[in-house]
Amino acid sequence: MKKLIYTVTFTLVLASSVTTAWAKNPNDAKFSHLGNSAAVPNVARIPDATHKFDVHVQGKALSELAIDLPEGISINKGIEVQNKLGQKIPTTVSINNKKATVAFSEPIVPGTTISIRMKGVKTPDYEGTWHYPVSVKKIDMKEEIPLGLARIQTYGG
Repeated sequence: MKKLIYTVTFTLVLASSVTTAWAKNPNDAKFSHLGNSAAVPNVARIPDATHKFDVHVQGKALSELAIDLPEGISINKGIEVQNKLGQKIPTTVSINNKKATVAFSEPIVPGTTISIRMKGVKTPDYEGTWHYPVSVKKIDMKEEIPLGLARIQTYGG
């Protein structure tokens, strides 16, 4: 019986320490990563929506961000970048049929969270989850580094 109690106690202690490790703040990561994402409004039939997602900048400063556009998606009113306080960050934006590139006037320093707002987004008139592959260029680097997929959910209505 004592052996069983020790085993259960050891398992509980081990499980609680793993949970604590997973609960760390994602902003403490050592690499840039994607954060929250949303569509405003999130109704698929509205042709003038804003799709947005956050990027938590870590490691080296960012000089550029690239977004691959899903099939059937167009951005009609440009892309705006804001800091946590809602202040616009100066950028140069170019959008072709399949890719949007955002070049920052000043590098985005580590520890900064930026919000990418794609304005005037037109989606097909059906609900779906839109996956935007996002990559970045860091200072003194020529190659793009993939950050992952910004997932934007829209609904029928």
